[in-house]
Amino acid sequence: MKSKKSGGGGKGTWGKLGDEIEPHLALDNHDPNYDSEEQDADIMYKPVKPKWSREETEKTVIPILNEYFEHAQKMEAIDALSHLNIDDEKPMVVVCLITLAMEKKSEFRELASQLVKSFLDNSQAAENGNNSSSSNSSFMTENELERGFDSLRLCLADLKLDTPDAAEVLGKFIARAIFDGVLSRDIIKVFQTTQTTDEDLENKLSRSCALEADCLLKIRHNNLKYVWGVGGGIQPLEVLKQKMAALLKEYLSSGDSEEAMRCVRDLDVPHFHHEVVYEAIVMAIEVSTKRAISMLVHLLKRFSDTAIITTDQLVQGFVRVYSEMPDINLDVPNAYFFLEQLVDTCYELKVINLKLKVQAPSRSRKRFVSEGDGGRFKTFGDNYFDLV
Repeated sequence: MKSKKSGGGGKGTWGKLGDEIEPHLALDNHDPNYDSEEQDADIMYKPVKPKWSREETEKTVIPILNEYFEHAQKMEAIDALSHLNIDDEKPMVVVCLITLAMEKKSEFRELASQLVKSFLDNSQAAENGNNSSSSNSSFMTENELERGFDSLRLCLADLKLDTPDAAEVLGKFIARAIFDGVLSRDIIKVFQTTQTTDEDLENKLSRSCALEADCLLKIRHNNLKYVWGVGGGIQPLEVLKQKMAALLKEYLSSGDSEEAMRCVRDLDVPHFHHEVVYEAIVMAIEVSTKRAISMLVHLLKRFSDTAIITTDQLVQGFVRVYSEMPDINLDVPNAYFFLEQLVDTCYELKVINLKLKVQAPSRSRKRFVSEGDGGRFKTFGDNYFDLV
């Protein structure tokens, strides 16, 4: 095969004449001909991480933050963020976090505020038993956090398109961060400073944001820990139980099942809906009237048909009642009878399945004639459990 001009290489050739006797140094230690002793100088290899652009940072950070909103584990989120090569783009994490939270409900905004605090305060790591390297020092500095909020100020006009009250919401985030001790109050002055002489939209939104934060901080008795309210899963357990019992009593009074279902949805605690089922069954047993039992069975049917309460939550509510029947029976002597009738009706209406029906406990013993009812439980007729 013909070689290239001067015989220097080319496909199918052996190289230039004399190449075989010239020394050839293999500088790559992965080369089979590599010999470290042939090197005149020490060569050091070290990995180099390319710096990410703002767009690359945003694409990588947002999925991590969305996962945080699902599992709410602050240190897990910080640990994942700490392994990214975003040293120069950490303010973008704040921008992405607050932007995502603005488009969500108050409980997610509360989670965002907690994560902002953890960016500078990793004391939560000790509580969670996290010994990762990210727990030894703060994820970002106060200056980086301020730069993140300042970037949000500059894009308030765009944020307003998706969140009409973006300025007020950002003001609450700033007030909460100042209350938590991770942000300096001087940032409010920065937001109040007019950049131009024109009353443009950017300056108006910036001052509106600063006014909201300043007002919240000036109210002495305002506990900014609850700036996002106590809705959803943020509410104390006892408060949730009281609200569920109250909505069931209101339903028995008004008979408005649509309003009762709306109240359950507004509580926004789908993981705790089994408490509504539990309270409804116990209330039906305790009230022990035809109207109350019929209405509460009807409500359980509506919950089941509309999937406001999932099958798992319904089952869990029934099972809880089953396990507590010995105690309930102490307060309501005919508790097992009323439970049996309620369970049978719910099964006929396909609220529960056969397996759950069979699991229902029966009364512990028979009643005697001496107990005053002739040895028989009173019945209320075939139409006792007709739905309203």
